Amino acid sequence: MRPMLATPTPTPGQPPSGPEWLHEVKWDGVRALAETRDGTLILYNRSGREITPAYPEIVAGAAGLPDGLLFDGEIIVLDPATGVPTLQAIAPRMHVRDANRAARLAGERPATFMAFDLLRAGANDLTSRPLTERRQLLEQLDLIRLGWRLSETYDDAETVAAFTLDSGLEGVMSKRRGSLYLPGTRSVDWIKTPHRAELVAVIGGWVPESGDDRQLGSVWIGHATDEETFDADPVLYPLGRVGSGLSHGERNALLAVLRDTERADAPFAPLPEGPELRRTRWVEPLLCVQVRYLTVSAAGVLRQPVLRALRPDVRPVEAATAPSWTSTGVRLPA
Repeated sequence: MRPMLATPTPTPGQPPSGPEWLHEVKWDGVRALAETRDGTLILYNRSGREITPAYPEIVAGAAGLPDGLLFDGEIIVLDPATGVPTLQAIAPRMHVRDANRAARLAGERPATFMAFDLLRAGANDLTSRPLTERRQLLEQLDLIRLGWRLSETYDDAETVAAFTLDSGLEGVMSKRRGSLYLPGTRSVDWIKTPHRAELVAVIGGWVPESGDDRQLGSVWIGHATDEETFDADPVLYPLGRVGSGLSHGERNALLAVLRDTERADAPFAPLPEGPELRRTRWVEPLLCVQVRYLTVSAAGVLRQPVLRALRPDVRPVEAATAPSWTSTGVRLPA
């Protein structure tokens, strides 16, 4: 089964309101379905791939649950600096298959399963029942005993939006009380309101760290100027420059890739603007990245952008229309 998906809010920054809606925190982690079968717990990511080995502490906590339960939820890890769950915090755990490494990471940065839906209970398929009924059955389970958490729901959209924004959380997830669970469907009965927007962009150049030409400071990003001619003549229009979001190790790894694709001229039209241009090293527009940003300026430049992940699943010509996140996205390599 594939998880049900949400539709972006039609009014940026404003979740839907009214008595027909329930609201919860939009958690920044890894979406997962958790199934109890043959006395153990099996975890699947959004694309249906099993990810059980990566999270041994979640599996251990589920010991004693009856077979036949299917949960929908989010696996989260708290960022040690901010105390809130972030994709950066959980990223080192996302693709781990080795049991010893998974056990070590579980001790260093423990993960929690944040449950928000119950899709099956024994022989009973609950997907055709309304959300309020599924939630009632979910709340009857002793998730705290498992070391899991229940994603709480609230009636007041404005309060949840203000709280999540002030707390540095990703946003708000709003769901109609009577909504059925539609596996693999992006439904208007679920509305997501992130506090920051995300997109996929293409790197077209890099700027050395100030005072040290051997270190990566930032990258210039853009989208295809003309998708029809891009394969033959790859030209980007600029979205600005972004450098935050990278650890020291990630900068070194990304720089090694960029150095192998350097070129003499800029792949942008028009050229980006700024004093950093004189120090820029241009690269072939081959590498896509996930970028989070606050707003877009009148000139089309991203404000307060942050690099989130590599997007090897996206072709550069398709970056502008690519979904902002998929389970195949990977953290910038350390």
